[in-house]
Amino acid sequence: MTAMTLEALVPLAIAGDRAALESLVDGVRDDVYHLSLRMLGLRADAEDATQEVLIQVLTHLSQFRGEAKFRTWVWRIAQRHVLSRRKTQREELTTFENIERMIAAGDRQPPQLQVPDSELKLLAEETRLACTGAMIMSLDREHRIAWILGEVFDLSSNEAAQVLELDGAAYRKRLQRARARLGEWMQRRCGLVDPSNLCRCLRQVPIANGAGVARLDALQFASHPERREPRRLPLLEEAGELERAADVLKAHPDYAAPPALVERIRGLIDSGRYRMFDA
Repeated sequence: MTAMTLEALVPLAIAGDRAALESLVDGVRDDVYHLSLRMLGLRADAEDATQEVLIQVLTHLSQFRGEAKFRTWVWRIAQRHVLSRRKTQREELTTFENIERMIAAGDRQPPQLQVPDSELKLLAEETRLACTGAMIMSLDREHRIAWILGEVFDLSSNEAAQVLELDGAAYRKRLQRARARLGEWMQRRCGLVDPSNLCRCLRQVPIANGAGVARLDALQFASHPERREPRRLPLLEEAGELERAADVLKAHPDYAAPPALVERIRGLIDSGRYRMFDA
């Protein structure tokens, strides 16, 4: 049996088909969560934002007119929501200047943590993911979300512009500025982009651990559930520095909504606390 498109499921869900409703939620929840996590920086904040976005989707489902793809319509709701949220504590503290201070502290080679090699490797991976995520979060929200839609979700300029309610030229300029800002900064600082830079993820573990960014009892990224294998793009010798920077930043897992969040969303659907599909 051919799987139904999300667009075809909408009228069935509005009519009360529970299976169609769950299929709609299942079809978009991971994208909403992944977008929220990359924008907000912490799992708890991303989970709250995802739940809030999906409530908006469900309570306004009858407003979907089919003028765009359903996923585009959901992304538009999600981007409005995350851009309007009060800044998280992680966002307030994450700046290029603060990252530079942490890098400088790590370059002084403080004593490494006395933990087994397997745990040290896990902390180095957490540090890498936290650090590259922080670089993106150091952009202002408008440039950050433009970069995420284009580079993480691989949306075309026209698709991303539609999500952000911009014209195509304005979106392309915004994305170009975001790419340039990240690429130029990483060329000067990141050892993954330029081996002549001192910064190394393993060297940064003590600093990240001391700042609460990489802790074995509170991993945000290294043990996160994934939808599929992460894109680990080869850093080719012939690639330009901006391309290598983009590869490093994109090499995150394809984050899936955690099982506990999925159960919370299903519980909301069952609870009757929200009137679904109000116009």
